[in-house]
Amino acid sequence: MGAVVNRVSRGLTRRCPWISRLSNAPEHELLFPVFDTSQQWRKNLYWIPDFQPHFLPELFEAKELSLRLQSFNDIANAQGILLLSSDTALADFRRFYPSAMIEPRVWSFCSSIEAGSVESCRETLSRYDLPEKFLYIANQFWRHKDHATVFAALRTLQDRGIGIPLVCTGLQNDRRDSAYFAALTKELARNGLQHQVYFLGVVPREDQIQFFRAAAAVVQPSRFEGWSTVIEDAKALGRPIIASDIPVHLEQLAGVEHAHLFKVSNASDLADRIAMLWPNLLAGPAPDLEASAAKRRDKKRLDSAHRFVAIVDEAIAYPQRTQ
Repeated sequence: MGAVVNRVSRGLTRRCPWISRLSNAPEHELLFPVFDTSQQWRKNLYWIPDFQPHFLPELFEAKELSLRLQSFNDIANAQGILLLSSDTALADFRRFYPSAMIEPRVWSFCSSIEAGSVESCRETLSRYDLPEKFLYIANQFWRHKDHATVFAALRTLQDRGIGIPLVCTGLQNDRRDSAYFAALTKELARNGLQHQVYFLGVVPREDQIQFFRAAAAVVQPSRFEGWSTVIEDAKALGRPIIASDIPVHLEQLAGVEHAHLFKVSNASDLADRIAMLWPNLLAGPAPDLEASAAKRRDKKRLDSAHRFVAIVDEAIAYPQRTQ
C-alpha cells in the first residue's frame, strides 16, 4: 500500500488504471493526476499541486501564468473531486475560488525512503569527498527555493567567525531565470564562501538519501511549497530540520521533534538560528533515531494509503458527466 502511495505522490505516471484495483469498484477506471477539464466525460481525479501563481506571479511568464490560472479556474468550476496536498492549500483554494463547484479533498503524501547501512552512508560521503559535518539543501536552484537567503546567512556567520559547510544538490538551471545559479555562485565567490559550499548537481536518489542521513541538519528555506518532499524525507530519517516559517511548513512540522523555524527570506534570523543550533548538532547517520523515525513513517504511510484509496473510491463513485 505504501509503495502505491509513494508512486502516486512522486507523479511517475499520469494514467493510472491500477488505481481501480485498489478501490471497491474494480470495473471502473480512474485517471490521476488530471490537470485540465477537457475530458470531463472520463472518471477524473483532479489535482492542483499548489497555488504559487497566485502568490508569486512574478516567477512566471505572462502566457504561462495565464494558462495556469485558467486551468485552476476551469477545475474549480468542474464537477468531481479535486485533490490538494495540504490544509494550507485547501485554505488557499477556498480563498481564491469561494464559489467553486468541485469538491476538494486533502491528501498529504509522506516519504517511503529507508536508510540502509551505516557503511553505505560513509562510502557515499567518501566518494563525494564531503566534510564530516555539514548542513544540507536538497532543492532545485529555482528562485523561490531561496538559496540566496541561506548564502546570505553564511556570510553573516562568516563575519562572526563561524564557518558552516553546506552541501547542495539539485538542478542548477531555472528555465525561468537562466542566470540565477551563476549569480548565486558569483556572490558566493565575492564573499569568499565558494570553498564552503559543495555543489553536487543532480545526484542519484540513493546518494541523496545518504546525504539526508549524514547531514547535521536539513535546511528547507523555500518561499513557497505545495507539500515539501524535502521535509518529508528528513522526517522519515529522523534528521533535524531548519525550515522557513511559511504556512505549509508549519503544517508539516507540527509536533515534529528537532524542527526549527526561521522567518522566511530573513538571512539574519536564519544566521541566528544556525549559530545557536550548530554546536549541538551531530553529524549522521544516527541508527537509533532512524529506527524511531521508521516506525512513525510506516504508520504514517499506511494511514496515508488508506486516505488516498478512500478519495479514489469517492472519485470513482462520483456521478459521471456524459460526453
